[in-house]
Amino acid sequence: MEDRRKRMLLASESCQGHATTEVLIGTLSNLPDQVIHHILSFLQIKDLTSFGCVSKRCREFYLSTPSLNFEGFSSKHLESYSRRLRLWSYLDRYLFNREFNRIQRFRIHWERYDEERCRNHWGYYDEEHEKSLIEDERFRLEKWICNAIRCNVEDLDINFGICYDEEAVRLPSSRYLKSLSVYGRIHKLKCLKLNNVGVVDEGLFKWISSSCKCIKELFLRFVRGRKPMDVTIESSSLESLYIEDVTTLRHLHIAGDKIRKVIIECLFWTDKDQYFSLCAPNLSSFNWIGSLVNRPDIGRLELLEEASICLSPSNAAFVYVSEILSCLSSVKVLTLNKATTMALIKGGSMPLLKNVTSLRIHIEGFLNTLVPTMASLLGGMSKLNVLIVKSDLVLRDPKDECCWFDMGYWKLQNIAFINQLKEITIELCCGSNGIEFATYILEHAQNLNKMTIVHSPQQSIAMSKLKKSKMTSNITLDFQEDQRRGPQK
Repeated sequence: MEDRRKRMLLASESCQGHATTEVLIGTLSNLPDQVIHHILSFLQIKDLTSFGCVSKRCREFYLSTPSLNFEGFSSKHLESYSRRLRLWSYLDRYLFNREFNRIQRFRIHWERYDEERCRNHWGYYDEEHEKSLIEDERFRLEKWICNAIRCNVEDLDINFGICYDEEAVRLPSSRYLKSLSVYGRIHKLKCLKLNNVGVVDEGLFKWISSSCKCIKELFLRFVRGRKPMDVTIESSSLESLYIEDVTTLRHLHIAGDKIRKVIIECLFWTDKDQYFSLCAPNLSSFNWIGSLVNRPDIGRLELLEEASICLSPSNAAFVYVSEILSCLSSVKVLTLNKATTMALIKGGSMPLLKNVTSLRIHIEGFLNTLVPTMASLLGGMSKLNVLIVKSDLVLRDPKDECCWFDMGYWKLQNIAFINQLKEITIELCCGSNGIEFATYILEHAQNLNKMTIVHSPQQSIAMSKLKKSKMTSNITLDFQEDQRRGPQK
């Protein structure tokens, strides 16, 4: 009798369960899909799975919900490799079965399979086995992230504690990703690359500074923000930093004693209070491409070997350009774009760059108004071996004069690098100033090996005369006629 009463009770509970399920399904069927998806967004993956088993209709919502929470796993689920493997396989199948249903928000919270768990499960600690498991977990996590990217995820929230050793953390490119949040300490992370992602606030950069204690390379490309950001990157281990097109950047502070290479290619937020500061005493390579902030502070870069300063025309003010170049006193290879060069030359006062061995500059042309300060810039470079002078195809103002300074003027300058120069390239536009400068170099540079001159069709006769100059040694001459160059019609 007792067994019969138990069976009747279980049957009654089962009927009540089916009735409750039918009521639930009926209630959900009366709601719009977006409301159902919003309700399901509060469920963790294990509860979402239970919901998906209720009916065919529930399974459709289960596979299409735009918000996924891979979290809430108890220690029981993660304590042994076999349990973790079953969980991995399930999550892999789930993401595969979703196909291309859009994921709006994807949250992953995963605990590392650590030494203690290895010892408890196997009875002893096996270092090679643990490394294999960590590598397997890293592969699985990257696969889940790739699947989320494939489904055009917008908000990606990662919380993990897996040591990646020397492997790089990479996020695939996504034009849909708007928000990235990363939590957890990754003591052995050495390379972090974020490409085409969005950042709501400065939390990501604080995490990099505080949690990535062994990071050596940081690559940020097409990182977007919803508001002006004050970014601070401070690291005692960072060696290389690359920032490209990090939009809404207002303040940028970079600090690190081991930083050897910095590349910045981005525009700062239009704001009078913007600033850029760099504290990297051991920096050897520095490329700054973009806008010139009002308050640059890059310190004294005594070990700098190469630099490229290519600032935007609208913000290139001489006072700041001169301050920046004054900090590059040790630089050997220097590149300046047109805006930077023109701001420097038009300012009338030159920083001392006595260690430069290779210089690449861009000017409007050998204008009468520019030649004296250009001579002043070159005059202090006693170690110059390679000189490349680029110029515009045509002059903006046809009234500009380019014919006041002959070879006699250049002789009087007593340019210090004349006996060190080995290679020179000059782009000419119109007038005689550039030709006279080339003639001076050709006849006085005793160690010159090669001269390349790009000229307009109107200057062809002058080039023929230049070939007959009294060259100091056997020099390779390369004259290139450019049909686009010449006076503006």
